[in-house]
Amino acid sequence: MALIIPGVEVKVVKEVLAPQLAPSGVLGLVGIVENSADGLGRAASWRSFIDGFGGASAFSLPEAAQALGNGVFELVVCPVACDSFASVKLPPASGTGSAFTLVAKAPGPWGNAILVSIASRQVATGKKLDSGEDETRSVFDLTVRYAGSDYKEVHRNLSTDAADTIRNARDVLAVQSQLVRIDEARDKLKIPKDSPDTTAAGAAYALAGATDADAGAYRQALALLENEADVDMVLVSVQDTTDITRVGGIYADVISHCNRLSALSQGRIGFGQVPGSTPKAIATAADKLIASLVSDRFVLVAPAGVVGAVAGMTGSLDYFQSPTFKRLSGLGEPSPALGVESQQELLRKNVVPVVAQRGRGVIVLRGLTTDNDQISVRRVADHAVRGVKTIGELFIGRLNNEEGRGALKQKLVEFLVQMQKEGAIVPSTDGTDPAFKVNVYSSQQDFAQGIVRVDLAVRPVRAIDYIYATVLVQV
Repeated sequence: MALIIPGVEVKVVKEVLAPQLAPSGVLGLVGIVENSADGLGRAASWRSFIDGFGGASAFSLPEAAQALGNGVFELVVCPVACDSFASVKLPPASGTGSAFTLVAKAPGPWGNAILVSIASRQVATGKKLDSGEDETRSVFDLTVRYAGSDYKEVHRNLSTDAADTIRNARDVLAVQSQLVRIDEARDKLKIPKDSPDTTAAGAAYALAGATDADAGAYRQALALLENEADVDMVLVSVQDTTDITRVGGIYADVISHCNRLSALSQGRIGFGQVPGSTPKAIATAADKLIASLVSDRFVLVAPAGVVGAVAGMTGSLDYFQSPTFKRLSGLGEPSPALGVESQQELLRKNVVPVVAQRGRGVIVLRGLTTDNDQISVRRVADHAVRGVKTIGELFIGRLNNEEGRGALKQKLVEFLVQMQKEGAIVPSTDGTDPAFKVNVYSSQQDFAQGIVRVDLAVRPVRAIDYIYATVLVQV
């Protein structure tokens, strides 16, 4: 509105402020958990993970503890649908009631590694019989072990008596056990008269019968991550790795997912592991996997059992830092131990070895993708893409003239200068080429179609993995 009476009109125009990018180090973790009814969930701490997905998830999805223990910023957990539970039928112990079935609390073949033993005994009730002797009742102790670890649970003075409101076995295991539960309903656990003793004292029983989810279930769970824009790393925890072809197919789905989301400016890097109980078996499996998994968006780790720690440690680093020679926390010496020859062979195949070195602990020997590029280089490029997308969206509808396009360029330069100050991008080693170049323009035809083009070049910093020294011995 034009002024009629002489005076001053002031318009306040708010400067376009680019929002802060989501933190790097958000890991999309796909695997089998105990509580999957609520679907996808997030966890930034071990307590929130256990509360959200159940105690048995610590065993069915061990990568969660490794990732959180190594500093990952946040987990986005996608449960895999699976209805195969390991179980064992326990016969009745002397006077303790009917037979009952123990079932692993989470589905999947991890439960086949659970061992249980049961021992019955008599305990005093505190009452006297007519004969003057102490009245006793039959109870049993249940010991639950997880093979391959030191974890053990001991549940004492259990009973299958439905009238027992304190130590009823079904109630106790439902609350206190992380591994097993009783399958039968509470009112089905009754004490029959003259119950025979069909268990040997301390006899051990193994849960069995569980199988892994099919590849389609893993693929469906992976698809849940497509709506989580801040995820920049993806890890699928495959429980049964005996079929290398199947494992390779699931990892190929991860690469496809990362490529598809990266085309939408949501750059992601996938992680996988090479199974094998010996260095030779690992090398053989690596040969079968690597042929179909060559990508700048996938990292293959050996030996198996440490990939969660590698992903967690990578997520804890600044996006421009390399995981090479970085220490992993919460791990013992990887098994099998990889000798120098095995390390060299795996590196030639672009597989990341995790080894124990004296004075350093357990470290990532070299952080590279399966196409022999550095992980940090890919993460820097993805960070730049996310920044350009975030800033560009602020200017949609504002680029009608040269001033608007100039403002877009200034914001992009501001973002890239910050990346240079952080050390994420650097000039050429001779100083003749800058760390980045930006050009924002629109031809007449582009302008008619509502298009503005941005040409951008960045030079990511590279980790120095090798040092060659020459020593002159003077006399």
